[in-house]
Amino acid sequence: MSKKALVLAALLVCVAFRAPAYPAAPAASAAAGNNTASFAHAWSSYSEKEKRSFLFGLATAVRIMCTDVSTMQKDAKGPAIENNFRECFNSYAGMDPSSLISAMDTLYADSKNAMIPLDGAYKISLMRVRGDKVDDIIIQARKYGEGLKKEIEQQRQKGGQ
Repeated sequence: MSKKALVLAALLVCVAFRAPAYPAAPAASAAAGNNTASFAHAWSSYSEKEKRSFLFGLATAVRIMCTDVSTMQKDAKGPAIENNFRECFNSYAGMDPSSLISAMDTLYADSKNAMIPLDGAYKISLMRVRGDKVDDIIIQARKYGEGLKKEIEQQRQKGGQ
């Protein structure tokens, strides 16, 4: 993978997590009964404009990544490059933003999906909009999210927060 793709992947992660998913004082919010420490909370705190910007950022990163992947193949020539790019881009982007935002809103409306990271929720929503079956993927994403939550809690305890 090229340096450019790695830098863009890192940037994508930074953009995806630009809003704090966890409150600054988790003990205080837990004591108050406020359970907002989740990716669902982060997503729902975005305005419609911010949600569209998130999707635009993802599409831009995908376009750059797919351009690199398509043009770096040894035997790639004009039409092959274009076809490879189109296949790559369409597998990660290329949908109506309103449909994707609605699908992500619906996914995060279920509290069991609150800890699914934004990139996972995006991919699941993209698949759902395309008509793919996502039930098994959602179950896996929930397990991953819960594991991530436990890991974050352990890190906080180690850090004395």
